[in-house]
Amino acid sequence: MATTYATEKQSAAIKQRMAEIRTELPYEVDDARVRVRQLTDWKYHMSRHPLPILAGVAAIGFLIVPSKRAPERIVIREAPRNSGVAPEPAKKGLMAGIAGTVMTLAIRQASTVAAHQINRILTNRSST
Repeated sequence: MATTYATEKQSAAIKQRMAEIRTELPYEVDDARVRVRQLTDWKYHMSRHPLPILAGVAAIGFLIVPSKRAPERIVIREAPRNSGVAPEPAKKGLMAGIAGTVMTLAIRQASTVAAHQINRILTNRSST
């Protein structure tokens, strides 16, 4: 195959473009890392859209909490005083314990975020 001026020019253009891509690639990777961190950071989203997120959290909390049921009738029979049998405490399931802990942490975090948001709003109003 014969080498012409056009093929040499195309080859030089391709080499130049590849060199540009090599120099830009590290910066694009760093930008992608920053964007991924932003997308997975709930504090970033909370700072940009506090009201829809708080409304969603409140709706989810409303759906998670069980409705009130009529209390079951509990019949307590006293054991004879000499039997030495102590009543057994109510057992709490593993999932109930985990759910209680997670909800406690979520409520604490939500109240902290809400306090920071209110503080920021009041600070911005007072400085204006």
